[in-house]
Amino acid sequence: MQNNIFQIFNTIFSEDPKLPKSICLEIDVLDSINQNQITETQLSDIFEIYLHMFIYGFKKLNLSFDEKSILILKQYFASLDPSISFNIDIKQFETKLFKDPQYLYRYCIIDSSFIIDDQPLFISNANKFNRTKLNEYIAVYQDEYESMIFVSFDFV
Repeated sequence: MQNNIFQIFNTIFSEDPKLPKSICLEIDVLDSINQNQITETQLSDIFEIYLHMFIYGFKKLNLSFDEKSILILKQYFASLDPSISFNIDIKQFETKLFKDPQYLYRYCIIDSSFIIDDQPLFISNANKFNRTKLNEYIAVYQDEYESMIFVSFDFV
């Protein structure tokens, strides 16, 4: 399945963004979303699919963590489903961030291979926390010792 999803992402990001909700992804977990009755496993699957899409688009379009790039990426996400949004929280790197709740309760760390590898590695959090909302799944990317970037998704 993973290769198929990357082929779909390649098709999506090879063209300009489409109109909102004009691209239909047929992925079982996405097709059966009922936000009121969603399981933790479905939430983690949704998060991982969108995180892969975020990373793929970020790299394919050669974006950076600035307002203009994030707006471009949001247009691509809207073409799939305008009810899904992503949040980026960029903080200057400080060691005290390792005690920040966003970091402590994160779902995964995006390995430094994020920028160079085709399929970046996610390092799951060893601490298991119950999550009941999509926005409680947070990925963290540490950009050298300059900043920490927190990525999450939510239903609008």
